Amino acid sequence: MKNIKNIISFIIMSIVLFSCEDKGLDNQDWLQEPNFANPLTLTLSSKELVLVKENEAQNAITFTWTQGNDRGAGTSLKYFFRIDILGNNFSKDEFEEDKKTVYTEEIPAGVLTRTYTVKQLNSILLKHFKRPGGTVTNLEVQIIAQVNGGAEFQLPEVSTSSFAVTNYSPGPLPLFMVGDAISGSWDYSTGKSLPEITERTTYNFIGDFSVGSFKVIEEPGHELPTYDPVYTVGKENTIVYNETEERTTANVFKVTQAGRHYFNMDIEAGTYEFYYKPYDKLTLVGESIDGQRWNKDNNPRPMNWDSKTPEVFTTKVNLGLGEMKIFVNTPDWNSCLRPLVANTPINGNNSDATGFKHALGGPDDKWVIATAGDYDVTINTVKMTIVFKKL
Repeated sequence: MKNIKNIISFIIMSIVLFSCEDKGLDNQDWLQEPNFANPLTLTLSSKELVLVKENEAQNAITFTWTQGNDRGAGTSLKYFFRIDILGNNFSKDEFEEDKKTVYTEEIPAGVLTRTYTVKQLNSILLKHFKRPGGTVTNLEVQIIAQVNGGAEFQLPEVSTSSFAVTNYSPGPLPLFMVGDAISGSWDYSTGKSLPEITERTTYNFIGDFSVGSFKVIEEPGHELPTYDPVYTVGKENTIVYNETEERTTANVFKVTQAGRHYFNMDIEAGTYEFYYKPYDKLTLVGESIDGQRWNKDNNPRPMNWDSKTPEVFTTKVNLGLGEMKIFVNTPDWNSCLRPLVANTPINGNNSDATGFKHALGGPDDKWVIATAGDYDVTINTVKMTIVFKKL
C-alpha cells in the first residue's frame, strides 16, 4: 500500500519540472488528459451494500477494471486503487488535515480486480473512515493507471465510480492483563479485565501494580494473541499485535515501582501510555480556599494534571489566611497530603518548606497560609514536593 501523497507529489512535481522547462517541449499535448477510444473503465459488482456481521467471511464487493492503454515505447503502468468519502474529491486539498481521508492500495502487476470481504470493508469503514456501526456511507472509488518510464511525462488514466454501504458494529473486544505485576501470577486464566473505553480501540486502567511484568491478552486461558510493547529505539510507547511469539523478557510490559499506575492503550493507533500515578485526584481544602471554608462536600478546589507529566499536579488558587491540607482521591479527612511538620507556614517564597507526606489518619497536621493572595501551587508526587508560588 502506498500513501496517496506519493502519487500526487509525483504528478505535481513532474508538471512543475516540465513547466519550468517548457521551452524544450516539442508537444504540449503530453499534459493533456488521456483520451482513448477504449478508456480505462472501473466496474462494481454492487452499488448498494448492507454489511452483516454473520457474513464476515463472505465477499462484500468486487471491483474490476479494464487494462490501461499502452502509453508508448519504454513505458509501463502501475495501478493504484483508492477509496474516499463521496464529496471529499479524493483529498485533493492535501494540506488540510481533516481532508486527508483517502484509503489507497497499490495493485500488484497483472491484477485487474480487487475484492473485499464483509469483515475487511467493515474494518475500513470503522477504523479508517471512523464511521460508527449502522451508518450509511457514500463512498467514491477510483482506479489510477500511473505511467512509468518513457521519454516524457504523461498524465495517468483514471476511472471513478461510487457506491453506498451500511456498516455494522462488531461489538466489544474484551482484553485482559495477566502477569506477576497485576494478577499475582502468569496463570493466563486469572487475568484482570482491561476496561474498554472506545469499542475495539481504546482501553484504560488506573490501579495498583507490583514490581514485575504483565501482558495484555484477548482470551483468558490463552497466552496468544497478545498486544506487546515495542522497545526499539524510536518506537517507544508503541505496541504490536502478536499471534505467534511466546512470552519473553523483551515483549512484556515492565513495572519497576510498586503502586498506583495509569495504563492506556490504543490498539488502532498502536500506542500505549504507562506510568506511575499514585493519586487520581488532589483537592485543596482549608480555612479560605477561593473564599470557601473547609468545603469537604461542596466541590473542594481540584488540582490539574497532564498525561505528559503525570506525576505533577498544578492549580492557580486564591488562598486566604489560615490552615489548609489536601484531599487524596476522594474528600476524606483521613486521607490527606500534609506538611512534614505541623503548622508549616506558607508565604509564597523560597523560604517555604517543600516536603509533604501522605497521611492516613494520625496527627491532623496542616499548612498555615501566612500571606494571603493568589498562588500557583505545584505538587510533584514522585519527588514528594509541594511549591506555593505567590503570583
